[in-house]
Amino acid sequence: MSEHIQYLKTLFEAGENPDTFDEKLADFFPAIIYIYDVDTKHISFVNRKVHDFLGLSCEDIGGDLNELVFSEDIELVRHELEKFYTLQNHDSYCYNCRFNHKEGHWRYYRTQGTVMRRKDNGQPASFLFIAQDITDYRKNEDEVKVVRGLIEETEELLQLGSWTYTIANQKITWTRGLYQLLEFDEKELPAITYDFYVDLVSAEDLVSFENALKDAISTKSGFEHEYQVKTRTGAYKIVSTKAKVVTDANGNAVKIVGITRDVTRLRNVERERERSIRELNRSNKELEEFAYIASHDLQEPIRKISTFGERLKAKFIDKLGTDGVLYLERIMASADNMRMLIDNLLEFSRTTRSSYAFEWINLQDIITNVKTDLELKIEETNASIVTATLPRLEAVASEMKQLFNNLLSNAIKFRDSSVAPIIHITSGKTTKTEKEEHHLPVDKEFFKIQVHDNGIGFEEEYADRIFQIFQRLHGKSEYPGSGIGLAICKKIVDNHNGIMYAESKPGSGATFVVILPEKQS
Repeated sequence: MSEHIQYLKTLFEAGENPDTFDEKLADFFPAIIYIYDVDTKHISFVNRKVHDFLGLSCEDIGGDLNELVFSEDIELVRHELEKFYTLQNHDSYCYNCRFNHKEGHWRYYRTQGTVMRRKDNGQPASFLFIAQDITDYRKNEDEVKVVRGLIEETEELLQLGSWTYTIANQKITWTRGLYQLLEFDEKELPAITYDFYVDLVSAEDLVSFENALKDAISTKSGFEHEYQVKTRTGAYKIVSTKAKVVTDANGNAVKIVGITRDVTRLRNVERERERSIRELNRSNKELEEFAYIASHDLQEPIRKISTFGERLKAKFIDKLGTDGVLYLERIMASADNMRMLIDNLLEFSRTTRSSYAFEWINLQDIITNVKTDLELKIEETNASIVTATLPRLEAVASEMKQLFNNLLSNAIKFRDSSVAPIIHITSGKTTKTEKEEHHLPVDKEFFKIQVHDNGIGFEEEYADRIFQIFQRLHGKSEYPGSGIGLAICKKIVDNHNGIMYAESKPGSGATFVVILPEKQS
């Protein structure tokens, strides 16, 4: 472009007539050409390309630079014009600004200028400019900057950086993300070499890292390797590198490009999680063994209390008197309650130690079997169980039977004495919103099964408490039971990687919601 401006200047200095000169320029230069007069601060000449590019005519501009330059760039242009006063002959200067378009928008132009004529004292009398449209180039440049910025932000967010290793000279280039990962200042760090980088790799991992790199080059394939590096501050980080080998036209390995990611926090979290899981499994195992053994050991004294209580009542009932018989019956009732608690505790322990023998089952069949088992209770209470279509899914059949047996038994037990129990069992697939609400994986199918009754209900504040072992909301004399049934239900659902919760209001019945995956992973 600088050659063009000098060529134009030569043509003007040759004494061409400006009236005819514009037509010649239109044929040869795809640009806007104008002359700016220093004394009048006006445009004294502009070629007809201004109409082709901007839709403006010489009359539209009227010699006023402000009519040509976009309003927000006028101060910028005035500042840039000051630099032209110091130019020597045959020197030129370039700047970018926006020009107005007749349709109301603007276009970006790169303007190259030089001194056109000088006064007797050597000061510039006029400037010659040639302006080329760079809007599309500028747009692409801006897009590249945006993309580059997004990449850098992504690298920072994901704690990774990309790099290129040139095999011939063993030079390495890093992106900003890798500088940040390794805690180096990209302005201060000199050229990065292979030797510089391997010095950062921990001694324990150096051999395996170099072998992985050599194998990738020799096989012209990629590699993925995890190792430890030392940062500029001396801190150690665990990084994971994934790279590909680039070959030339002859199939020779010339470069390796890759991404290195900081996985220190991830690995620490994984190790902490593994440690916590081991500790939790150990604790659970001890608790299960304790519950199982203690339950068996407790059975013997309970049996003796019941046996000798029965003998005492049969042999000495006449001598015990009214109070004695009452006390003895209370002792035996307490023994029976204790036996029921122990049996339920054993049942809960067995649920915790589930074998996870998953198989495809039809919940419709499970409910049918449960209704058969509860047939006597259903008849005694005149209960109605209304069942919609239920799904097929992967589950432990015996545990599903126990789950719905407990739920239906509870619905019948906690009935409103003034009306016959009505229990509705409905089912449907979970929605995207429900998956998000319960933090379920969006790529898996889940079924939502609801058991709704018209019983006495409970306060919403107890919705979590009822699933805790031995927790009761009512007295044993009013509603007998051990308080373990719903805890067993919750444990079964947990064993099936599902979710269980309850919704209720006093006097309005209760709804127990069970969300189960269609397939077990």
